Amino acid sequence: MISKFLSSLDFRHWLLTHLVWVIALAVGFYGFTQWKYEHDNATAKAAQLQVAQANIANLNAQIAATDKQAAQKVQTIVKIVHDSQTPAQVVAAIPTLTDIPLNARTIPNDPVDVEVAAVPLIDLIGRFAADETNLAACRSDLTAEKAIVVQQTQEIVVLKKKPPFKKRLIHAVKVGGTILGIGVLIGLHF
Repeated sequence: MISKFLSSLDFRHWLLTHLVWVIALAVGFYGFTQWKYEHDNATAKAAQLQVAQANIANLNAQIAATDKQAAQKVQTIVKIVHDSQTPAQVVAAIPTLTDIPLNARTIPNDPVDVEVAAVPLIDLIGRFAADETNLAACRSDLTAEKAIVVQQTQEIVVLKKKPPFKKRLIHAVKVGGTILGIGVLIGLHF
C-alpha cells in the first residue's frame, strides 16, 4: 500500500509546486542564521566594550592618583628648596631631600658654600642623571601611550557604529536574489 502510494506520487511535480516554499524556508533559515550571528557578535562586542571602558576608567583613576601624589611631593620639595637660603639651612635640608649620606657641613668663614663628601655626591649626581634619562624615556612612552589611547578610542567608536540601513538592506536583497536565482535555475531543470 505504501509502495503504491509512493509510486503514484510524481516527485518532480511535487517539487515544482512546493519550490516556492522550499526557497522560502531556505531564505528564512539563512536569514535566521545571519541574524543570530550578528546578534551574538553584537553581544560579544558590547561585553568587550564594557570591559575595555572599565579598564580605561580604572587606568585613568590610577593616573590621576599618581599625578596627585607626585604633585604633593614636588610641592614639598619646592618648599624645602625655597626655604633653604643660608648654608646652615641647606645643610639641614639635604637629609630631607635625599637618603644619601652626603655629610654636608658649613665651611667656617664662608657664608655661601657648604662642604660635602665627594663619593656620595657623585652617587647622587649619577642617580640624578639616570633618573633624568628614565624620565625622558617615560615622557616619550607617555606620548606614545596617549596616541595609542586615542587610536583605541577611535576603534571603539567604529565598533559601536552600525552599518547604514541602506547598506544592510542592499546586502539582504543581494543574498535573497542569489537564493531566488538558484531556486529558479533548479526549477527550470525539472
